[in-house]
Amino acid sequence: MSSRFASFFRIHKHGQGLIRRHYYCRHPTCLSNDQASKPNPRAFATQSVVQLASNEELSAIVDQFPPGVVFAFGYGSGVLRQKPSSPTRPNCSNTGPGMVDIILAIDNPYVWHKINLQRHSQHYSLMARIGGPHFVKWLQVNLGAKLYFHPFVNINLKMMGTNNAEESQSDDPKQTNKMRITKQISQRQVKYGVVTTDDLIQDLLHWDYLYLAGRMHKPIVSIESPQKMGCSKETNGERIDTEETSNVRVDEIEEAQRTNLLSAVSAALLLDCSFSNHQPHTSLQSIPKSQLYNTIASLSYTGDFRMQTGAEDPNKVRKLVETPGMLGLWHEMYSDTLMNLQNMGLLSKVDSGQHVEIRLTDKAIRKQLVQNLPSRLRTHSDLIVGTCDTRDSILCGSLLLREGLANIVAPVAKSQSIKGFFTAGMSKSVRYALAKFAKGRLRK
Repeated sequence: MSSRFASFFRIHKHGQGLIRRHYYCRHPTCLSNDQASKPNPRAFATQSVVQLASNEELSAIVDQFPPGVVFAFGYGSGVLRQKPSSPTRPNCSNTGPGMVDIILAIDNPYVWHKINLQRHSQHYSLMARIGGPHFVKWLQVNLGAKLYFHPFVNINLKMMGTNNAEESQSDDPKQTNKMRITKQISQRQVKYGVVTTDDLIQDLLHWDYLYLAGRMHKPIVSIESPQKMGCSKETNGERIDTEETSNVRVDEIEEAQRTNLLSAVSAALLLDCSFSNHQPHTSLQSIPKSQLYNTIASLSYTGDFRMQTGAEDPNKVRKLVETPGMLGLWHEMYSDTLMNLQNMGLLSKVDSGQHVEIRLTDKAIRKQLVQNLPSRLRTHSDLIVGTCDTRDSILCGSLLLREGLANIVAPVAKSQSIKGFFTAGMSKSVRYALAKFAKGRLRK
């Protein structure tokens, strides 16, 4: 590792972890008294503006599953608001509770699925129930993007609430402001995916599938459930990771996520190499941050057949960035990465405003950006860098990089979709595909 990279990772290790600081909404019961007394106002503002599923709801959902969940996060339009594609179609906006998408990272898929099959056998297809946990584990780790998805799962949530109706009617002024704790029961429709921690880290570092790595290029809401994060050593005779082990694994995920974000920014900068015919050859290129974020958001959709066939909302990428409140999450998520790229000499300027400046005509800068990419995208690194500093050479390198991204995304998108027929069953898979296709067509 070069000295530049060593300094990059040292700088990122200061303060709270990357995931926790940028988009990690911790449950109040998981905070120390000192932390609880000093809430992060930005986190609360984020939830009130774009977060549809509350932290308590997300934690309550994870609490329904067996122990051994090392890391969990929520994403999608049921968790973070996405504005309608057209002001004339208000019914397309996320005004109500949609399906909540959640990813669960676990260390032992056999043990976890064995317990989950006992608790929630209805979540699995008939084939999976007959095959048992060994078969389920095989499906998860050998097909598609190494994820096992369960769509259209209805989960009853028991959450703590407050009710001061009785006390407010009391004649005793001391009782007026007292709050009685009650349990509120609600139902949410959930799609949850299960992945091993090792496979998640592998995708973040190497973009083997650019599936979860691509999902984590975008703002997410991380979830912590105090009852499930490895708090028990043994359940139903099966050993579950301890809390100490879970914390080590979360640190590994955070480290891998730093690399993932660095790779994402580097790829986006190489793809955002549009030049004006009147622009001096050696001038700095000014890239709006919103444009950079749009390019980052589109990386994992490059070559995805769902975008080409209308099975995804064609405005999805734009809405992930431009929905009111989302841009602030992107700024917060990528601010350290951009600043450290400036410290490394790759960005000429990262101001507090809306632009970054880079001299993409400098071959040395392009070469370092390519070195930041996962190894599988560096196979033709010399061609991506370009043989010279001409515009045509740089644009050819950008097209070659885009082709490399499509070669990762396209086959995995197809195989993961086919895998759903085995994991979720025929009826749920067809229902999910039709729902996605209908939503994509509606929002064109």
